Amino acid sequence: MSAVNGRTFKQWMGAVDAIISRRIGMTSSDLADTTYWDMWNDEMTPDEGAQEALENDDLPWLEAEAEGQFQA
Repeated sequence: MSAVNGRTFKQWMGAVDAIISRRIGMTSSDLADTTYWDMWNDEMTPDEGAQEALENDDLPWLEAEAEGQFQA
């Protein structure tokens, strides 16, 4: 498997999962299906990939946080 920006897809997903886990206590497998392979192939950073995955999911507490209703 090749590397994009010095990370294999597996390494990149590990970083994405770590970011998601720190943010909401879940991993990518707990979220709606997302095209992680395309994100990696498009050279997104793990931060960008995690953010897009969270934005693509319907997580009501994140929406409330974004609207300023409460802070996590």
